[in-house]
Amino acid sequence: MKLDEMKACAVETLASFIQTMPGTPFTEDDIIFSFAKKSEMAERALKLCAQYCPDKKLNGSQVRALGESIAANALIGRDKSAVLVRTDSKISKKDFRRIIVHELMHIFCGELEMDEAHFIDIYGSGTTPDIDPEDKAYDGLIVAGYGVCSEFIAQYYAIKMIDKEIHGFAEIAEFVTQLFHDVSVHELEGSKKAFSMILAYWLNCADFEETLDALNKPGTFMPVDEPHGEETQKALLDCVDYIYEQTQKDKPWKISEDFIYGLGFRFSVFRIKNSQYLEII
Repeated sequence: MKLDEMKACAVETLASFIQTMPGTPFTEDDIIFSFAKKSEMAERALKLCAQYCPDKKLNGSQVRALGESIAANALIGRDKSAVLVRTDSKISKKDFRRIIVHELMHIFCGELEMDEAHFIDIYGSGTTPDIDPEDKAYDGLIVAGYGVCSEFIAQYYAIKMIDKEIHGFAEIAEFVTQLFHDVSVHELEGSKKAFSMILAYWLNCADFEETLDALNKPGTFMPVDEPHGEETQKALLDCVDYIYEQTQKDKPWKISEDFIYGLGFRFSVFRIKNSQYLEII
């Protein structure tokens, strides 16, 4: 897509998002779209943060990711928020619209997930200094759960809004298999995103309930005669059941400390079991 096409598509997608999502807490004037080449993404993000969300601090890994792999990034401000979009990547209009909805959903959730507060600012950052090991472990599970949840809910709705043709699990099986591997070989940030993608695509399958029933039967996904196969499948079922129940609520984007801790714990257990099953550790 050319830059002019990207700009027009972003504005069109924003208008559609506001009409589709109930109680959207922003107007078209509240969202700033900014476009930059891959080499300029980090510098542009820092400038946007200074202008619209000065409280946000980008760490070293976030800055590196902006200059290496990120296609778009939502920067959530108190009054206006920005969506930074990379221009020099080959992408279809459908994929581009999905990316824009994903980032808009991050802003939507950031403003509505808690009452007049941002979850991560209250419950944990993952880098809280001077706390004892037990609290540090709890802090880490909170951050893991929040990372999985925020990426899941953004992609879940992006798929639901943009992919009009509902896919079956067989169509995404190869993609999901690779993501299962990525969950255990990537560093933590990449692992959380991979697992979020598994959940988002899986729960959008037309035959999701059938595959969920199958997951209750030992050996369906991970052969029981393989080391750690049955326990890995149980850990996966625990995660899938847990996030599925959340999507059945009236406002799935509303979260609590208990829910996020529970998701972080379940994700961490699955990550360990999956690593053992794949003989990565």
